[in-house]
Amino acid sequence: MRRFTSRGTDDRFLSSVIFLLLTPAFLAAQAGKHPNYDDDIKPLFARRCFACHSAGEMRSGLNLEAYAGVVKGGNSGDAVIPARPASSLLFKAISHEEGAPQMPLGGAKLPDPEIALIREWIQQGLLETALSLPKGPVGPSLDYKPSSLNKPAGPPAMPESLPPVTLAETERANPVTALAASPWAPLLAVAGHERIYLYNLARRAPAGELAFPEGIPYVLHFSRDGATLLAAGGKGVQSGKVVLFDVKTGNRLAVLGQEMDVVLAADVTADGKLVALGGPKKVVKVYSVAGGKQLYELKKHTDWITALEFSPDGTRLATGDRAGGIFLWESTSGGTVGNLADHKDSITSLSWRGDSQLLASGSEDGQIIIWNVGDGFPIASIAKAHQPKPPQGTFGTPPGGVLSVQFAPDGRLVSVGRDSTIRIWGMDGKQKSASNPAPALLTKVAVSNDGNLFIAGDFQGRLLIWDGKASVTLSPHALMTAAR
Repeated sequence: MRRFTSRGTDDRFLSSVIFLLLTPAFLAAQAGKHPNYDDDIKPLFARRCFACHSAGEMRSGLNLEAYAGVVKGGNSGDAVIPARPASSLLFKAISHEEGAPQMPLGGAKLPDPEIALIREWIQQGLLETALSLPKGPVGPSLDYKPSSLNKPAGPPAMPESLPPVTLAETERANPVTALAASPWAPLLAVAGHERIYLYNLARRAPAGELAFPEGIPYVLHFSRDGATLLAAGGKGVQSGKVVLFDVKTGNRLAVLGQEMDVVLAADVTADGKLVALGGPKKVVKVYSVAGGKQLYELKKHTDWITALEFSPDGTRLATGDRAGGIFLWESTSGGTVGNLADHKDSITSLSWRGDSQLLASGSEDGQIIIWNVGDGFPIASIAKAHQPKPPQGTFGTPPGGVLSVQFAPDGRLVSVGRDSTIRIWGMDGKQKSASNPAPALLTKVAVSNDGNLFIAGDFQGRLLIWDGKASVTLSPHALMTAAR
């Protein structure tokens, strides 16, 4: 099974699937036991669905009375897709996904625990009985061993002799608009105003700074071998560029792009030969680093390009936009590989796992999705990953967007969002741990080269460095000002 092109929603099918309130009695999946059709789902369907979707009354060709009928689907195709709840028409209907008919028709949305039961059944492979084996496509292993791909032969690059920065410094720190950690050295890069702060995580001390007179850096990426630092950004409605720095010397290796607005997303391939960039113009441009020539453009996006990243093996480019669209491309040719279409709001961050088999995406819709790039399906969808609690005395639900995601060297996924918390996730979508909420909004996240430190930048220009138990807060702006 291969998914990449999104399935259309058939309103005739969805409008005929009627779910009334499901009683909590049917949520009695025993501890340690995944829900199955015979024990958990069929009784639920019998109470609420058989009147319209049974052997005697198969509206839209859908029979929920028999397990085979559920798996077969209806006139509009698959009702449920094993291990893919976010792509299943039935689940979209009962979860009131935006843009899809809401079920029960004309009724209130089912309580979250009841929706979760159906989601779990689909996610675990549509078990028929307690003794059944799960259905579903075979995806990449969730077990991951750290890779030595792109590891430098000698000592990893650290700043040695950087040129002085003569640009005027602001009195107050800017929000952290970009943050990156070297994959092989204890080195952190933090965006400032017309400069990039470098910080030694091992010594817990400043390691220097780099001038970025082009404007505000909105993107920072170390190359996969850690020898080069990519910085991209610019000045709003004026200009945007990508600059490649030698980490050891601070020398500029290349300056690419002649954008008329800021660059919001950029990356460099593992071999250092290609740079991709994008921004408000809705177009991804790919350049040759050696000659500075633009090689090709990607024009399928319908909104601002907000995130992009090359795969560690250099074969794929993932790009995301402000409308929630994600595309996969062949890096060298720009050929379309597929689209990943489950997010409903702006893509804020993309991150590849070290083996190039999984891609994580974070979005303002509150979801983190971990994608199997082999078939284009999610292997895990984390809803409301960073939903903050409403302030006391207020009404309504505050925005719960995900602002940054990053795979750690050991394969865990780290994220920050609008709840001002660092969260660590397993590949099964289960939370492993979380920091205490920070006093200011956390905007970006990075992971140290050894995987032991989780670093978040905040809206006040500070860094929160968390080791999974305790945290410290520091200001690169203040540290560099004191060191000058």
